[in-house]
Amino acid sequence: MVTHHPSGPDDALPEQNDGPIPSLGPSPNQSIDDSFKERARQILAHGQTVTAGSVHLIGLDEIQKELGNRWGSVNERVHVYTERMLKKMLSPRDVWFRYGENHYIIVFAQADRKSAQLTCSKVMESLHQALLGHADTRRITVKTAVVDIGGGVALDTARLADLLKDAIHKPEDIAAASPPPTDGAIPAAEARRPHWTEMPADTITPQLRPKVLFRPVFDVKHKVVSTYCCRTDADTARYLNLMDSFDPEREEAVFDLDMETLSLAVSTYNELYANKFRYAQTIPVHFGTLASSRRRREYIQACRMIPRVLMPFLAFELDGLPAGVPYGRLAEIVAMLRPFARAAMVILHEDAGDLSVYATAGIKGVGLRLDGREDEPHILERLQTFCPGPRKFGMFAYVDGVRTPVELEAAEAAGAAYLSGPIIGEDSEVPEHMKRCTERQLLQRSRRRRRPDTPWG
Repeated sequence: MVTHHPSGPDDALPEQNDGPIPSLGPSPNQSIDDSFKERARQILAHGQTVTAGSVHLIGLDEIQKELGNRWGSVNERVHVYTERMLKKMLSPRDVWFRYGENHYIIVFAQADRKSAQLTCSKVMESLHQALLGHADTRRITVKTAVVDIGGGVALDTARLADLLKDAIHKPEDIAAASPPPTDGAIPAAEARRPHWTEMPADTITPQLRPKVLFRPVFDVKHKVVSTYCCRTDADTARYLNLMDSFDPEREEAVFDLDMETLSLAVSTYNELYANKFRYAQTIPVHFGTLASSRRRREYIQACRMIPRVLMPFLAFELDGLPAGVPYGRLAEIVAMLRPFARAAMVILHEDAGDLSVYATAGIKGVGLRLDGREDEPHILERLQTFCPGPRKFGMFAYVDGVRTPVELEAAEAAGAAYLSGPIIGEDSEVPEHMKRCTERQLLQRSRRRRRPDTPWG
């Protein structure tokens, strides 16, 4: 039985209980299909518990074709991103390894053929969406090694569009989780609760599946909505709030959410930019993601995939900064993010913040997130106390979560430069075109919309 998934260099070999498979990479005279069939024949012959239909091949050829001349400079970063996706979306008992220049072989421990094909295709769909800004399901394919009538190995090529169509009618095809070993011991990697990005999309309940929405931001000085900040939906926020703040699993869940937010924000803007659509966009990232060397390395690696043309329109929003964060630590984080965006900001959940440290470290703006469960007099007091502070240190102040006309007026009077929340506009799945509007028009539109019934946003 396959027991783990190595992620070494080209042609790294999966280890199996009955010994390793001899190395065999694609030869110059072999097509990738012929080479894969030969490799699959070795795997099937060598692993007594590896069955036909469990060995699959995915490739990055379409991504290379669309990236064109950029491929030479970014291909290794694409492979790093691909390998992270494989680690997240496959079971800990599945095996994958890089094969040749642009391909990966995946061996599933238990999933049936259709389920495994769907999982492989969804890995490719996520890659296309993140790297290219779109995913054409008709062009995304996965090759599966199957045993033909004569006992040889043949290839079955499946398109994601067809697999998705089948999955709608056959929900039972969704991959089942691998059972624990027969000795009753559950490996640590399998004992923990799976994160969002590790679970096949069709098995994630609405309450657990992370969803990133775009929240409109009102520019008080210019009277325009031309900025959008990324925010999680209510179910995702509720799920995170129910987890213990000191639980390591919560840190991983937040990290996965940060990666998902970055990927969706960039891929959405990439697609809109190609259609001559311009706006400013704020991407949140939590302090815990950047404080861990492993998570920080993966996050910055993903930032390197941001197209240069988008960087002047992006800003990072640091969330969860601890009180008393040292200047050197914060300055290091800002310096790491600076090459990928026009600015770094900080959002606070409490009124107090180390404003002088933020300004010296290079932070451009500081925001306050309001809690809709608080009574209005307390919120107004917080606004009056908070907004003047950042301006004293050369930063702008912004407020997230403005819900009533009184809060809108108080935030503006206190000196907030940007406002967001239900009264400005509802969260949406994609940004909208720039809107010029006065406060009066904002209030009129707000009255026409149904009031939100949750304080979680």
